Amino acid sequence: MKAINSYLLVPSFVALCLFILEGACFRLIESYAEKRLEFAWGKPGLGNFHSLLSKLPLDHFVDPPGVEDTTDQVERAVMENQFTNSVMSFGRPLRDRLLETMEKTINPLKDYEIRDFGSVRGVVVPGLVRTATREDVNKKLARRVGDSMEFAKGLVLRVYHTNHNQGVNKEFDRLEYMFKFFLREGLACVVLPASSASELLQKVRDFKKQNPLISENIFVWGDEICGDFILEVCKEDPSVFKCILVNQPKGNLPPPRIRGMPWILVGKSTDVSPEDKNLVNLFKWIVRGRDADYLYPSRLGGLLKLHDPNTLMEFDLFAVAYVLKCLDYISAAPVNWPEPKPLQDGIISAAADSSKTNFVNADDDGIDLFLMEEKIRILQENESLSLATFDCEIIRGYREIHSSDINLKMVTNRDLVLKLGMRFEEMGDDVLRRIGDKDPLFLRFYQSLKEVEDNPLN
Repeated sequence: MKAINSYLLVPSFVALCLFILEGACFRLIESYAEKRLEFAWGKPGLGNFHSLLSKLPLDHFVDPPGVEDTTDQVERAVMENQFTNSVMSFGRPLRDRLLETMEKTINPLKDYEIRDFGSVRGVVVPGLVRTATREDVNKKLARRVGDSMEFAKGLVLRVYHTNHNQGVNKEFDRLEYMFKFFLREGLACVVLPASSASELLQKVRDFKKQNPLISENIFVWGDEICGDFILEVCKEDPSVFKCILVNQPKGNLPPPRIRGMPWILVGKSTDVSPEDKNLVNLFKWIVRGRDADYLYPSRLGGLLKLHDPNTLMEFDLFAVAYVLKCLDYISAAPVNWPEPKPLQDGIISAAADSSKTNFVNADDDGIDLFLMEEKIRILQENESLSLATFDCEIIRGYREIHSSDINLKMVTNRDLVLKLGMRFEEMGDDVLRRIGDKDPLFLRFYQSLKEVEDNPLN
Protein backbone atom coordinates (compact mmCIF):
# COMPACT_ATOMS: atom_id res chain seq x y z
CA MET A 1 0.00 0.00 0.00
CA LYS A 2 2.84 2.36 0.88
CA ALA A 3 4.48 1.58 -2.44
CA ILE A 4 1.27 2.46 -4.29
CA ASN A 5 0.90 5.73 -2.38
CA SER A 6 4.52 6.58 -3.07
CA TYR A 7 4.02 5.75 -6.73
CA LEU A 8 1.06 8.16 -6.91
CA LEU A 9 2.42 10.94 -4.71
CA VAL A 10 5.77 11.39 -6.45
CA PRO A 11 4.32 12.08 -9.92
CA SER A 12 1.65 14.30 -8.38
CA PHE A 13 4.29 16.27 -6.48
CA VAL A 14 6.43 16.63 -9.60
CA ALA A 15 3.40 17.77 -11.63
CA LEU A 16 2.52 20.32 -8.94
CA CYS A 17 6.06 21.67 -8.92
CA LEU A 18 6.08 21.96 -12.70
CA PHE A 19 2.74 23.74 -12.60
CA ILE A 20 4.00 26.24 -10.02
CA LEU A 21 7.24 26.73 -11.94
CA GLU A 22 5.36 27.33 -15.19
CA GLY A 23 3.11 29.89 -13.51
CA ALA A 24 6.10 31.66 -12.02
CA CYS A 25 7.80 31.81 -15.41
CA PHE A 26 4.66 33.26 -16.98
CA ARG A 27 4.45 35.85 -14.22
CA LEU A 28 8.11 36.84 -14.16
CA ILE A 29 9.76 36.10 -17.53
CA GLU A 30 8.69 38.45 -20.29
CA SER A 31 9.83 36.35 -23.23
CA TYR A 32 8.12 33.25 -21.86
CA ALA A 33 4.85 35.12 -21.32
CA GLU A 34 4.90 36.28 -24.94
CA LYS A 35 5.71 32.80 -26.23
CA ARG A 36 2.92 31.22 -24.21
CA LEU A 37 0.45 33.75 -25.58
CA GLU A 38 1.51 32.98 -29.14
CA PHE A 39 1.37 29.25 -28.42
CA ALA A 40 -2.17 29.62 -27.06
CA TRP A 41 -3.48 32.03 -29.72
CA GLY A 42 -1.31 31.26 -32.72
CA LYS A 43 0.51 33.74 -34.92
CA PRO A 44 -0.96 37.26 -35.13
CA GLY A 45 -3.27 37.55 -38.10
CA LEU A 46 -3.64 33.79 -38.34
CA GLY A 47 -4.57 33.18 -34.75
CA ASN A 48 -6.68 30.27 -33.55
CA PHE A 49 -7.06 28.89 -30.06
CA HIS A 50 -4.78 25.92 -29.42
CA SER A 51 -6.93 22.80 -29.63
CA LEU A 52 -5.54 21.24 -26.44
CA LEU A 53 -4.62 24.27 -24.33
CA SER A 54 -8.04 25.83 -24.86
CA LYS A 55 -9.50 23.05 -22.71
CA LEU A 56 -7.46 24.29 -19.73
CA PRO A 57 -8.65 27.11 -17.44
CA LEU A 58 -5.99 29.58 -18.65
CA ASP A 59 -6.39 33.35 -18.78
CA HIS A 60 -5.88 33.33 -22.54
CA PHE A 61 -9.20 31.61 -23.21
CA VAL A 62 -11.54 33.73 -21.10
CA ASP A 63 -14.52 34.93 -23.12
CA PRO A 64 -15.33 38.66 -23.18
CA PRO A 65 -18.53 39.77 -21.45
CA GLY A 66 -21.62 39.50 -23.63
CA VAL A 67 -24.03 42.36 -24.13
CA GLU A 68 -26.80 40.33 -22.53
CA ASP A 69 -24.78 39.18 -19.49
CA THR A 70 -25.97 41.99 -17.23
CA THR A 71 -27.88 45.27 -17.33
CA ASP A 72 -26.16 46.63 -14.23
CA GLN A 73 -23.50 49.10 -15.38
CA VAL A 74 -21.23 48.67 -12.34
CA GLU A 75 -21.36 44.89 -12.63
CA ARG A 76 -20.63 45.16 -16.34
CA ALA A 77 -17.60 47.38 -15.60
CA VAL A 78 -16.28 44.82 -13.10
CA MET A 79 -16.75 42.01 -15.64
CA GLU A 80 -14.94 44.00 -18.33
CA ASN A 81 -12.09 44.74 -15.93
CA GLN A 82 -11.75 41.06 -15.00
CA PHE A 83 -11.63 40.13 -18.67
CA THR A 84 -9.00 42.83 -19.31
CA ASN A 85 -6.78 41.61 -16.46
CA SER A 86 -7.06 38.05 -17.77
CA VAL A 87 -6.27 38.59 -21.45
CA MET A 88 -3.52 41.12 -20.65
CA SER A 89 -1.92 38.86 -18.02
CA PHE A 90 1.02 38.29 -20.40
CA GLY A 91 1.97 41.96 -19.91
CA ARG A 92 2.73 41.69 -16.19
CA PRO A 93 6.48 40.99 -16.59
CA LEU A 94 6.74 43.99 -18.93
CA ARG A 95 4.97 46.23 -16.42
CA ASP A 96 7.32 45.03 -13.68
CA ARG A 97 10.34 45.80 -15.86
CA LEU A 98 9.02 49.25 -16.66
CA LEU A 99 8.45 50.04 -12.99
CA GLU A 100 11.93 48.82 -12.11
CA THR A 101 13.45 50.91 -14.91
CA MET A 102 11.66 54.02 -13.71
CA GLU A 103 13.08 53.59 -10.24
CA LYS A 104 16.68 53.11 -11.39
CA THR A 105 17.13 55.16 -14.58
CA ILE A 106 18.46 58.72 -14.62
CA ASN A 107 17.94 60.90 -17.70
CA PRO A 108 16.18 58.16 -19.73
CA LEU A 109 16.18 60.09 -23.04
CA LYS A 110 19.87 60.96 -23.11
CA ASP A 111 20.47 58.68 -26.11
CA TYR A 112 17.64 60.07 -28.22
CA GLU A 113 17.20 63.23 -30.25
CA ILE A 114 14.36 65.66 -29.59
CA ARG A 115 13.33 67.78 -32.57
CA ASP A 116 10.62 70.12 -33.77
CA PHE A 117 8.61 69.17 -36.87
CA GLY A 118 7.01 72.42 -37.96
CA SER A 119 4.34 73.44 -35.46
CA VAL A 120 4.66 70.13 -33.59
CA ARG A 121 7.43 70.64 -31.11
CA GLY A 122 9.41 68.27 -28.93
CA VAL A 123 9.16 65.04 -30.92
CA VAL A 124 11.52 62.35 -29.62
CA VAL A 125 12.69 60.18 -32.52
CA PRO A 126 14.00 56.61 -32.18
CA GLY A 127 16.87 57.13 -34.64
CA LEU A 128 15.88 54.39 -37.08
CA VAL A 129 17.26 54.67 -40.63
CA ARG A 130 16.57 52.63 -43.74
CA THR A 131 17.55 52.76 -47.40
CA ALA A 132 15.18 54.35 -49.88
CA THR A 133 13.54 52.07 -52.44
CA ARG A 134 12.12 52.78 -55.87
CA GLU A 135 8.67 52.94 -54.29
CA ASP A 136 9.89 55.62 -51.88
CA VAL A 137 11.19 57.66 -54.81
CA ASN A 138 7.90 57.29 -56.68
CA LYS A 139 6.06 58.52 -53.58
CA LYS A 140 8.51 61.46 -53.43
CA LEU A 141 9.72 60.40 -50.00
CA ALA A 142 13.33 60.29 -51.24
CA ARG A 143 15.31 61.77 -54.12
CA ARG A 144 17.27 58.67 -55.14
CA VAL A 145 17.20 54.96 -54.54
CA GLY A 146 19.70 54.15 -51.81
CA ASP A 147 19.35 57.42 -49.90
CA SER A 148 19.19 57.15 -46.12
CA MET A 149 15.72 57.76 -44.72
CA GLU A 150 14.85 58.39 -41.09
CA PHE A 151 11.67 56.62 -40.03
CA ALA A 152 9.74 55.30 -37.05
CA LYS A 153 7.41 52.35 -36.67
CA GLY A 154 4.80 54.75 -35.39
CA LEU A 155 4.12 57.72 -33.15
CA VAL A 156 2.90 57.76 -29.55
CA LEU A 157 0.95 60.98 -29.28
CA ARG A 158 0.10 62.17 -25.80
CA VAL A 159 -2.66 64.81 -25.95
CA TYR A 160 -2.45 67.54 -23.32
CA HIS A 161 -5.12 70.17 -22.74
CA THR A 162 -3.03 73.32 -22.52
CA ASN A 163 -0.86 75.47 -24.70
CA HIS A 164 1.34 76.61 -21.82
CA ASN A 165 4.90 75.42 -22.29
CA GLN A 166 5.34 74.87 -18.57
CA GLY A 167 2.43 72.39 -18.40
CA VAL A 168 3.50 70.57 -21.57
CA ASN A 169 7.10 70.31 -20.34
CA LYS A 170 5.95 68.98 -16.96
CA GLU A 171 3.88 66.29 -18.65
CA PHE A 172 6.80 65.45 -20.93
CA ASP A 173 9.09 65.02 -17.91
CA ARG A 174 6.56 62.72 -16.24
CA LEU A 175 6.38 60.46 -19.30
CA GLU A 176 10.10 60.28 -20.12
CA TYR A 177 10.52 56.82 -18.64
CA MET A 178 7.56 55.42 -20.58
CA PHE A 179 8.74 57.16 -23.74
CA LYS A 180 12.04 55.29 -23.42
CA PHE A 181 10.20 51.97 -23.69
CA PHE A 182 8.38 53.14 -26.79
CA LEU A 183 11.57 54.49 -28.36
CA ARG A 184 13.35 51.17 -27.85
CA GLU A 185 10.61 49.55 -29.92
CA GLY A 186 10.99 52.11 -32.72
CA LEU A 187 8.16 54.48 -31.81
CA ALA A 188 8.55 58.26 -31.85
CA CYS A 189 6.92 60.15 -28.97
CA VAL A 190 5.45 63.61 -28.43
CA VAL A 191 3.26 65.57 -26.04
CA LEU A 192 0.83 67.52 -28.23
CA PRO A 193 -1.26 70.38 -26.80
CA ALA A 194 -4.83 70.67 -28.08
CA SER A 195 -7.78 72.75 -26.92
CA SER A 196 -10.47 70.99 -28.98
CA ALA A 197 -11.15 67.90 -31.06
CA SER A 198 -11.06 69.89 -34.28
CA GLU A 199 -7.64 71.33 -33.40
CA LEU A 200 -6.36 67.86 -32.57
CA LEU A 201 -7.60 66.41 -35.85
CA GLN A 202 -6.11 69.24 -37.88
CA LYS A 203 -2.72 68.92 -36.19
CA VAL A 204 -2.66 65.15 -36.66
CA ARG A 205 -3.66 65.35 -40.32
CA ASP A 206 -1.03 68.01 -41.00
CA PHE A 207 1.66 65.99 -39.23
CA LYS A 208 0.76 62.78 -41.08
CA LYS A 209 0.85 64.61 -44.40
CA GLN A 210 4.21 66.25 -43.74
CA ASN A 211 5.92 63.34 -41.97
CA PRO A 212 4.55 60.05 -43.36
CA LEU A 213 7.67 58.07 -42.44
CA ILE A 214 7.10 58.76 -38.75
CA SER A 215 3.33 58.81 -38.45
CA GLU A 216 2.15 55.77 -40.39
CA ASN A 217 0.82 54.25 -37.16
CA ILE A 218 -0.42 56.66 -34.51
CA PHE A 219 -1.09 55.56 -30.93
CA VAL A 220 -2.96 58.40 -29.21
CA TRP A 221 -3.33 58.80 -25.46
CA GLY A 222 -5.28 61.29 -23.38
CA ASP A 223 -6.89 61.78 -19.97
CA GLU A 224 -10.30 63.25 -19.10
CA ILE A 225 -11.27 66.00 -21.57
CA CYS A 226 -8.40 65.02 -23.89
CA GLY A 227 -9.84 61.53 -23.93
CA ASP A 228 -13.12 62.99 -25.13
CA PHE A 229 -11.26 64.92 -27.85
CA ILE A 230 -9.74 61.63 -29.01
CA LEU A 231 -13.13 59.89 -29.12
CA GLU A 232 -14.59 62.78 -31.11
CA VAL A 233 -11.75 62.63 -33.63
CA CYS A 234 -12.09 58.86 -33.93
CA LYS A 235 -15.82 59.21 -34.53
CA GLU A 236 -15.12 61.73 -37.28
CA ASP A 237 -12.22 59.80 -38.86
CA PRO A 238 -11.73 56.25 -37.50
CA SER A 239 -8.76 55.63 -39.79
CA VAL A 240 -6.52 58.36 -38.38
CA PHE A 241 -5.41 56.30 -35.32
CA LYS A 242 -4.35 52.67 -34.88
CA CYS A 243 -4.77 52.62 -31.11
CA ILE A 244 -6.54 54.97 -28.69
CA LEU A 245 -6.02 55.11 -24.94
CA VAL A 246 -8.49 57.25 -22.99
CA ASN A 247 -8.39 57.56 -19.22
CA GLN A 248 -11.42 58.88 -17.33
CA PRO A 249 -13.27 60.23 -20.39
CA LYS A 250 -16.85 61.37 -20.00
CA GLY A 251 -17.72 59.41 -23.11
CA ASN A 252 -20.70 61.46 -24.23
CA LEU A 253 -20.41 60.24 -27.81
CA PRO A 254 -21.31 56.78 -29.10
CA PRO A 255 -18.81 55.05 -31.39
CA PRO A 256 -19.01 55.44 -35.17
CA ARG A 257 -21.15 52.88 -36.97
CA ILE A 258 -18.21 51.20 -38.62
CA ARG A 259 -16.33 47.94 -38.48
CA GLY A 260 -12.55 48.11 -38.42
CA MET A 261 -12.06 50.29 -35.36
CA PRO A 262 -8.70 51.18 -33.85
CA TRP A 263 -7.83 49.25 -30.71
CA ILE A 264 -9.18 51.03 -27.64
CA LEU A 265 -8.23 50.90 -23.97
CA VAL A 266 -10.52 52.80 -21.59
CA GLY A 267 -9.47 53.65 -18.05
CA LYS A 268 -12.09 54.30 -15.36
CA SER A 269 -12.04 54.74 -11.61
CA THR A 270 -12.62 51.68 -9.42
CA ASP A 271 -15.42 53.54 -7.64
CA VAL A 272 -17.66 53.47 -10.71
CA SER A 273 -20.93 55.26 -10.09
CA PRO A 274 -24.12 53.37 -11.02
CA GLU A 275 -25.50 56.74 -12.11
CA ASP A 276 -22.74 57.27 -14.67
CA LYS A 277 -24.94 57.21 -17.78
CA ASN A 278 -21.97 57.66 -20.08
CA LEU A 279 -20.74 54.16 -19.26
CA VAL A 280 -23.28 52.88 -21.77
CA ASN A 281 -21.50 54.69 -24.60
CA LEU A 282 -18.06 53.60 -23.38
CA PHE A 283 -19.18 49.97 -23.37
CA LYS A 284 -20.32 50.47 -26.97
CA TRP A 285 -16.84 51.75 -27.90
CA ILE A 286 -15.24 48.72 -26.26
CA VAL A 287 -17.56 46.20 -27.89
CA ARG A 288 -17.14 47.90 -31.27
CA GLY A 289 -13.36 47.69 -30.85
CA ARG A 290 -13.60 43.92 -30.35
CA ASP A 291 -15.78 43.48 -33.42
CA ALA A 292 -13.08 41.94 -35.62
CA ASP A 293 -12.48 38.90 -37.82
CA TYR A 294 -9.13 37.91 -36.32
CA LEU A 295 -8.44 36.48 -32.89
CA TYR A 296 -6.03 39.06 -31.47
CA PRO A 297 -8.16 42.16 -32.12
CA SER A 298 -11.35 40.27 -31.18
CA ARG A 299 -9.88 39.91 -27.68
CA LEU A 300 -7.56 42.91 -27.31
CA GLY A 301 -9.30 45.41 -29.59
CA GLY A 302 -11.53 46.82 -26.83
CA LEU A 303 -10.68 46.74 -23.12
CA LEU A 304 -11.73 48.51 -19.91
CA LYS A 305 -9.24 48.91 -17.06
CA LEU A 306 -10.47 49.95 -13.61
CA HIS A 307 -7.83 51.60 -11.43
CA ASP A 308 -7.36 53.83 -8.42
CA PRO A 309 -7.66 57.41 -9.73
CA ASN A 310 -5.08 58.51 -7.14
CA THR A 311 -2.55 56.09 -8.63
CA LEU A 312 -2.28 57.21 -12.23
CA MET A 313 0.84 55.10 -12.72
CA GLU A 314 -1.27 51.93 -12.56
CA PHE A 315 -3.07 52.87 -15.77
CA ASP A 316 0.09 54.26 -17.39
CA LEU A 317 1.97 50.98 -16.95
CA PHE A 318 -0.97 49.06 -18.37
CA ALA A 319 -1.18 51.45 -21.31
CA VAL A 320 2.49 50.90 -22.24
CA ALA A 321 2.02 47.13 -22.41
CA TYR A 322 -1.15 47.61 -24.46
CA VAL A 323 0.51 49.89 -27.02
CA LEU A 324 3.44 47.54 -27.47
CA LYS A 325 1.17 44.56 -28.06
CA CYS A 326 -0.79 46.56 -30.63
CA LEU A 327 2.50 47.45 -32.33
CA ASP A 328 3.49 43.76 -32.32
CA TYR A 329 0.26 42.87 -34.06
CA ILE A 330 0.64 45.61 -36.68
CA SER A 331 4.23 44.55 -37.36
CA ALA A 332 3.42 40.84 -37.59
CA ALA A 333 0.20 41.12 -39.60
CA PRO A 334 0.12 44.51 -41.40
CA VAL A 335 -2.04 43.24 -44.27
CA ASN A 336 -4.70 42.11 -41.81
CA TRP A 337 -5.26 45.54 -40.33
CA PRO A 338 -8.85 46.33 -41.38
CA GLU A 339 -10.03 49.39 -43.24
CA PRO A 340 -12.99 51.04 -41.49
CA LYS A 341 -16.22 50.10 -43.25
CA PRO A 342 -19.83 51.07 -42.43
CA LEU A 343 -21.85 48.49 -40.55
CA GLN A 344 -24.51 46.98 -42.76
CA ASP A 345 -27.18 47.45 -40.15
CA GLY A 346 -26.05 51.03 -39.68
CA ILE A 347 -26.63 52.06 -43.31
CA ILE A 348 -30.02 53.68 -43.68
CA SER A 349 -31.47 54.24 -47.12
CA ALA A 350 -32.91 57.59 -48.08
CA ALA A 351 -36.38 56.06 -48.34
CA ALA A 352 -36.19 54.51 -44.89
CA ASP A 353 -34.78 57.71 -43.43
CA SER A 354 -37.57 59.83 -44.90
CA SER A 355 -40.20 57.68 -43.18
CA LYS A 356 -39.03 58.79 -39.74
CA THR A 357 -41.22 61.32 -38.00
CA ASN A 358 -38.74 62.14 -35.24
CA PHE A 359 -36.09 64.23 -36.97
CA VAL A 360 -33.78 64.05 -33.94
CA ASN A 361 -32.82 60.40 -33.75
CA ALA A 362 -33.79 58.96 -30.39
CA ASP A 363 -30.77 56.69 -30.67
CA ASP A 364 -27.32 57.87 -29.73
CA ASP A 365 -26.23 58.71 -33.29
CA GLY A 366 -28.76 61.53 -33.74
CA ILE A 367 -26.33 64.40 -33.16
CA ASP A 368 -22.70 64.34 -34.24
CA LEU A 369 -21.17 67.13 -32.15
CA PHE A 370 -17.86 67.03 -33.95
CA LEU A 371 -19.44 67.33 -37.40
CA MET A 372 -21.75 70.06 -36.10
CA GLU A 373 -18.76 71.99 -34.77
CA GLU A 374 -16.98 71.72 -38.12
CA LYS A 375 -20.08 72.98 -40.01
CA ILE A 376 -20.42 75.92 -37.62
CA ARG A 377 -16.79 76.86 -38.15
CA ILE A 378 -17.18 76.77 -41.93
CA LEU A 379 -20.37 78.84 -41.81
CA GLN A 380 -18.75 81.39 -39.52
CA GLU A 381 -15.81 81.73 -41.89
CA ASN A 382 -17.82 82.05 -45.09
CA GLU A 383 -21.15 83.67 -44.25
CA SER A 384 -22.58 86.41 -42.12
CA LEU A 385 -25.28 85.50 -39.61
CA SER A 386 -28.86 85.98 -40.77
CA LEU A 387 -31.21 87.59 -38.26
CA ALA A 388 -34.26 85.71 -39.47
CA THR A 389 -36.45 84.15 -36.77
CA PHE A 390 -34.51 81.56 -34.77
CA ASP A 391 -31.87 81.39 -37.49
CA CYS A 392 -28.42 80.68 -36.05
CA GLU A 393 -25.29 78.73 -36.85
CA ILE A 394 -26.34 75.57 -35.00
CA ILE A 395 -29.64 75.35 -36.87
CA ARG A 396 -28.10 76.06 -40.26
CA GLY A 397 -25.30 73.57 -39.63
CA TYR A 398 -27.74 70.87 -38.51
CA ARG A 399 -29.98 71.43 -41.54
CA GLU A 400 -26.95 71.18 -43.85
CA ILE A 401 -25.82 67.92 -42.26
CA HIS A 402 -29.33 66.41 -42.61
CA SER A 403 -30.23 68.06 -45.90
CA SER A 404 -31.56 64.76 -47.29
CA ASP A 405 -34.14 64.41 -44.51
CA ILE A 406 -37.50 65.31 -46.07
CA ASN A 407 -39.29 65.55 -42.72
CA LEU A 408 -36.72 68.00 -41.39
CA LYS A 409 -37.69 70.51 -44.06
CA MET A 410 -41.17 70.69 -42.54
CA VAL A 411 -39.85 71.46 -39.03
CA THR A 412 -39.66 75.12 -38.02
CA ASN A 413 -36.49 76.67 -36.68
CA ARG A 414 -38.29 77.30 -33.38
CA ASP A 415 -39.09 73.62 -32.87
CA LEU A 416 -35.63 72.62 -34.01
CA VAL A 417 -34.02 74.92 -31.43
CA LEU A 418 -36.13 73.35 -28.69
CA LYS A 419 -35.50 69.75 -29.77
CA LEU A 420 -31.74 70.18 -30.24
CA GLY A 421 -31.39 72.20 -27.03
CA MET A 422 -33.17 69.51 -25.02
CA ARG A 423 -30.99 66.82 -26.62
CA PHE A 424 -27.79 68.75 -25.84
CA GLU A 425 -28.97 69.25 -22.26
CA GLU A 426 -29.59 65.52 -21.86
CA MET A 427 -26.03 64.87 -22.99
CA GLY A 428 -24.74 67.01 -20.10
CA ASP A 429 -24.44 70.61 -18.98
CA ASP A 430 -20.90 70.80 -20.35
CA VAL A 431 -22.18 69.86 -23.82
CA LEU A 432 -24.79 72.64 -23.78
CA ARG A 433 -22.18 75.07 -22.49
CA ARG A 434 -19.77 74.11 -25.25
CA ILE A 435 -22.47 74.56 -27.86
CA GLY A 436 -23.26 77.94 -26.32
CA ASP A 437 -19.62 78.96 -26.61
CA LYS A 438 -19.71 78.12 -30.33
CA ASP A 439 -23.09 79.76 -30.97
CA PRO A 440 -24.29 82.12 -28.18
CA LEU A 441 -27.37 83.05 -30.22
CA PHE A 442 -28.60 79.44 -30.23
CA LEU A 443 -28.21 79.25 -26.45
CA ARG A 444 -30.20 82.46 -25.98
CA PHE A 445 -32.93 81.16 -28.29
CA TYR A 446 -33.13 77.85 -26.43
CA GLN A 447 -33.15 79.37 -22.95
CA SER A 448 -35.89 81.83 -23.86
CA LEU A 449 -38.01 79.16 -25.58
CA LYS A 450 -37.51 76.74 -22.71
CA GLU A 451 -38.66 79.40 -20.25
CA VAL A 452 -41.79 79.96 -22.32
CA GLU A 453 -42.45 76.22 -22.56
CA ASP A 454 -42.00 75.76 -18.81
CA ASN A 455 -44.40 78.57 -17.98
CA PRO A 456 -47.59 76.97 -16.61
CA LEU A 457 -49.71 79.56 -18.43
CA ASN A 458 -48.57 78.21 -21.81
